[in-house]
This record gives sequence, C-alpha cells and structure tokens, in this order.
Amino acid sequence: MNVEIYRLIHFAGIFTLFIAFGYFLAGPKNPKAASIGHGVGLLLILLGGFGMQAKLKAAYLASYGSGFPTWLIIKIVIWVALGGFIVLLKRKIIKGAAGWIAVIILGLASAYLALKQPAMGNKPAAAEQSAAAPEE
Repeated sequence: MNVEIYRLIHFAGIFTLFIAFGYFLAGPKNPKAASIGHGVGLLLILLGGFGMQAKLKAAYLASYGSGFPTWLIIKIVIWVALGGFIVLLKRKIIKGAAGWIAVIILGLASAYLALKQPAMGNKPAAAEQSAAAPEE
C-alpha cells in the first residue's frame, strides 16, 4: 500500500481516539462506546503508524542511521500512555480539566514529533561511517 493510505488510516485512528476521549470526559455515565472508540482508535493508529514506518524505513536509515529513530520511539511511548490513560479516567484518578489538559498535551507532543522529526542524538549512517573509517 501507498504511504498516503497508511497516513490516512493513522489520522482516522487519531480522530477516533480523541473523539472517544471527548465522549468519555464529557459524555453520559455509560462509557462503553468511549471504550470501544478508544480501542479502535488505538488499533488504527498502530496499523497506520507501523505501516508508514515500514514504507519509510529506508529513508529513516539514511537520515537517522536507524529504522526506529528516537522520535518514533517516543511516539510509541506516547501511544502507550494514551492507551493506559483511559484506566485513569475510568477509575476517576484524573477528572475533568486535568484529563482534558493531559490528553491535549500528549496529542500536541506527538504531533510535534511527527512534524519536526528531531534527530535527538541519532546520527545519519553516512556520518557514522565517516567517523568509523580512519583517515589515511
């Protein structure tokens, strides 16, 4: 599949996830629909994200020297945090405005990493090869 198809699936998952969080934080007492939307959204995000990573792996290797650059690993950690966040909301550990703010901050951090793709210590493969090769 084309990388744009994976990007579309990824965005559909993001929209589904945030709609589910909104329904859970502001909706009725029965959060079953929000839980279903949360799970579907996470699955779509995972499917689209790893699909894009597989298609762009060669570009990541050339740019960062790794198929999984640091910014991508941080995005996976954010995905896990968003996945576990619903437990905190269901058990009322985080309520109201704090929940909204936390979800928005995690979403903005993930969007920043996707847009800027900072190197964060990753060196391009060419730079590593030139550093490892002794000069004559």
